[in-house]
Amino acid sequence: MTLLRPESTRAVVGVTSNRLLVDGVHRDWLRRKYLQALNRHAGVACVILPTVDAEDAGEEVAPAIMRRLDGLVLTGDESNIDPAVLRAPASLTQADRQDVEIGILDRPRDRLSAVTIASAIALGMPILGICRGLQELNVYFGGTLRSSLAEWRPESGAMHAEKPDRPRDRQYDAAHSVTICSDGALFPIARTIEAQVSSLHNQGIDALAPALSREAWAPDGLVEAASVIGAPTLQIGVQWHPEWHASTDLLSKQLFKAFGEACVRYYRTKKN
Repeated sequence: MTLLRPESTRAVVGVTSNRLLVDGVHRDWLRRKYLQALNRHAGVACVILPTVDAEDAGEEVAPAIMRRLDGLVLTGDESNIDPAVLRAPASLTQADRQDVEIGILDRPRDRLSAVTIASAIALGMPILGICRGLQELNVYFGGTLRSSLAEWRPESGAMHAEKPDRPRDRQYDAAHSVTICSDGALFPIARTIEAQVSSLHNQGIDALAPALSREAWAPDGLVEAASVIGAPTLQIGVQWHPEWHASTDLLSKQLFKAFGEACVRYYRTKKN
């Protein structure tokens, strides 16, 4: 069932895209599952945010867009984060333009996430990070990532990795449990201290950033959700993919609903 809101209360959120390089041609792309879940279960309208090249990282284009929005969604992707770029998006010179390697490196996405997170935090705007998006929040605030969960613990690598022997839609089924902090920002949304979540990632949080609070963790102790400490609204990231089964999974549905409500509240404060 689609969550319908009247136009007067329909917030507009920015959704991060990724960079695709095919035959030497650069394209921005995004899986529609995110847009469908946001429209149907958060009740928001979506604007797809374009990735950022090195020479454009210092421009004010992204902040100008963000000031017109009511929320930010940091989507997932197969590529790994380049922490140096995400923390200093204008740092690389034009000579270092080997920015995109499919499934491995996406610096244009890192730059986009850096400038949009900075704007969203400055504006006190709702944020929902998904998979890579959680890791981006952690790196942005000074945390670190494990480069390979399999190298950390072989059993953890197996637990969290993509399941390529399954059909695509079944790869996003529940893979393991998470324990939810009973006094955090996620518990009022989940209304349970344990849930089953999907898991498709090779990297994961190592040191959690001081600005973030642990909201959920996996059986091996890996951080599965975190929120921004002292945030004026919902600013949270989850390691799993709630967008894939939002119509049938209660936790996923509740997470999008809570994010949509936070965006509406933010939208109303801008109008007043």
